[in-house]
Amino acid sequence: MTRSSFRVAVRLGTGAARRGRWRSVLVVILIALPVLAMAGAVTLLATVTPTPEQTAIARMGVADLVVTPTGDGSVSGLVALLPARSRVEPVAQASGSFTAAGARYGTEVFSMNLDGLAKGIFTVLSGRAPQTAGEVAVSPDVLAISGVSIGDPITLTDRGPVTVVGTVENPMNLRMRMVLADAGLASAIGGPSGTTYLVALPPGTSAPDLPPSIEVDFGQAQVVGPGGDQVTQPSYQATTRAFAGQPSDTQVGVIFILGGLALVEAALIASAAFAVSIRRRQRELGLLGAVGGEPRHLATTVLAEAVVLGVAGAIVGVVVAIAAVLASGPLLDQLVDRRNPPVVISPVWLLISAAIGVGAALIAAAVPARTASRVPILAALSGRRPPTAPATRTLRLGLLTIGAAFLITLVGTGVQFRAVSGTPGLGIGLLLLGAVLGVLGFGACSPWLLERLERVASRLSLSPRLALRDTARARSRNGPIVTALLASFAATVAVAALLSSQQALAERDYQPSMRTDQIIVAGPGAASAGATAAQELAAIGSAPLTPMTAPDDSGVFLEIRDWRGNGQLVVGDESLLRALGAESALPDLRAGVAVVLAEQDTALGKAIVRSGDGVTILGTLPTRTVATGAFYSSLPGAVISPETAGRLGLQTVPAYSYLIRLPHPLTEQDRQRASALTTPSLDTVVSWETGLQRPGDAFRLILVIGSLLFALTVTGVAVALGEAEARPDQRTLLALGADPGVRRRITAARAGVLAAIAGLLAVPAGLLPVWGLLATRHSPDYPLVIPIPEVLVAMAILPLGAVVGAALLSRPISTWSTYRREGA
Repeated sequence: MTRSSFRVAVRLGTGAARRGRWRSVLVVILIALPVLAMAGAVTLLATVTPTPEQTAIARMGVADLVVTPTGDGSVSGLVALLPARSRVEPVAQASGSFTAAGARYGTEVFSMNLDGLAKGIFTVLSGRAPQTAGEVAVSPDVLAISGVSIGDPITLTDRGPVTVVGTVENPMNLRMRMVLADAGLASAIGGPSGTTYLVALPPGTSAPDLPPSIEVDFGQAQVVGPGGDQVTQPSYQATTRAFAGQPSDTQVGVIFILGGLALVEAALIASAAFAVSIRRRQRELGLLGAVGGEPRHLATTVLAEAVVLGVAGAIVGVVVAIAAVLASGPLLDQLVDRRNPPVVISPVWLLISAAIGVGAALIAAAVPARTASRVPILAALSGRRPPTAPATRTLRLGLLTIGAAFLITLVGTGVQFRAVSGTPGLGIGLLLLGAVLGVLGFGACSPWLLERLERVASRLSLSPRLALRDTARARSRNGPIVTALLASFAATVAVAALLSSQQALAERDYQPSMRTDQIIVAGPGAASAGATAAQELAAIGSAPLTPMTAPDDSGVFLEIRDWRGNGQLVVGDESLLRALGAESALPDLRAGVAVVLAEQDTALGKAIVRSGDGVTILGTLPTRTVATGAFYSSLPGAVISPETAGRLGLQTVPAYSYLIRLPHPLTEQDRQRASALTTPSLDTVVSWETGLQRPGDAFRLILVIGSLLFALTVTGVAVALGEAEARPDQRTLLALGADPGVRRRITAARAGVLAAIAGLLAVPAGLLPVWGLLATRHSPDYPLVIPIPEVLVAMAILPLGAVVGAALLSRPISTWSTYRREGA
């Protein structure tokens, strides 16, 4: 193709985009949506991901090294090993607590000099940093909980009253509840295991110049002494600034996957738009061929229109993404619990996002361009719809693609592949390829399903009959729409299935620490606080958990063959058995039998009572097993009577825990009441069985809502594009006297059919890669759980939303445009 002919093709494509301005706007929106998603995602990721320097500052301030003693290393020994003029400052961290309003609250206690080498690790918000042992700076939530202000005293459990002189925060964890003490208390707060040292080396000195006793970046396992045969372990481990700020390759992998999915999604949802363009430009292309245009010229005009619309969509997507991220900038700190810099706009990744949009437009226009170049000139001039390929052909292609997707997924996630290759990048690529091929394979099956609709249309009323027939006839245009919709929801189904399967395995293996109707109060004041709480809560059983010691003052435990209990042995009576839910074993307890708590009621045989050294046998006892359904990790594993304990020569010690059992499973009111009754005693802590937590539920809800909104948006735009091609049919209906309600119902039925087929195909498309992943890695222990809420959304709510949205928002052509010239 010559330069002049190329300019003509570009001019024709641009003119076609300008004439069909509303269709062009819809195409631009379709291309802009995935570009917006990717550009916004990479911009947010670049903004909230700490830079290497930020990571290093958070860990070591402005120091050159952070050094941790590995054995008997001391600060004086470290100073002796470092070059002259090196600066060393201690940094300490420990768990602590403070008291407020009669209750005790946990906190992290730090000690460092924020004006020295630790500068930048924490930020002083108001007031100043502590300068003496009687001063502290606290995080804002500590002030809120304690109800004090700067200048007031606050009581630390281990140190007593101290004065608050300022507020501080951890820029990398805004929710951290913390107390900052004076740097001179580092050794007392951290102790030998919780104190590290910040080191500033003199100019001209680097880490390789340090002696072997300081292991730099943990790169050496041992050091050979001067004699060549003496092996010594390093006394200190040192991390350099460059090592502490090493970036992760996670960001690159996330962007790669985002870019691949955005490219596929954009190409799928834009291909239908260009199919509509070919249909509307059919006569124009026929005239171009009639005057001597070659097939490649016809294809170039279509591709030129794709470039024009792709560039416009990419620009719109990038601009809107930047605007959205800038608008959300003030909320990012609270969303990620970290102080973030101003929004980081990466020109490279924005250009890549825009290039993906343009590339997706070209890919989407490639098939319509090839179709346009192969339409006979007479057929194009007549305006007749070109014959479509048999749907069975695409069905066979789709089934082959599905099979290939399954095999690629198995290879990418299988144990054999990981063992042979060991290349994570290739595994990520194969996972992405398998997921994309699965979506494309099921999408290729959609024309065959659409073709089946025409067979059932004759048995329906007027509006759905016309909608089904029109959808079936335009299956080559509707196939990409269905594929785009199922791609959106297949990802949701896949992630939800993986989360549900992981949750099912966790629930199967979960072992509760106590029954759901029990409360345990622990601490020196547990006996009095627990007795008060039991009376107020109308407990059906309560008792202290009284441990025992052997004659040599060592601990006592129970050893039973094939028993999974914790071995802790306590002494008790009927009250304790009722609190444990083992009151049926009271006659056995009185008869000198050891009542053993187990998950299942099985005969365990004799029990051996051993002293704490594990060697001395104090006696043997018969056992009675009581099935509780709980693996008692927090409570004793067995109970004996006081008489049996005396016969074995055991002595009791004061109880540190108190057990309460209610007549019903705990409610939220019971938990709040128990906390209120026990927290006035500063030395007690109350706990109960919380059950298996489900942290992924909120994420699944956000994922479903986002996918549904995206799918409905794509459905609306695709339906609008379909209406643009169906305008001749609407004019025919209008001329025959069809009222606007009929035409609106036809549009709604068409949208519902496309969404229903997409939802039906999205379920297997999403489950296929997850099944391959689980079957390869965890078979047969890892069950595949079908996510019922997501399946219902895909198969029911999505079509219903499409029908309602199309019925409310569609605008049938007006009566005055009945005989309006096409394209005017």
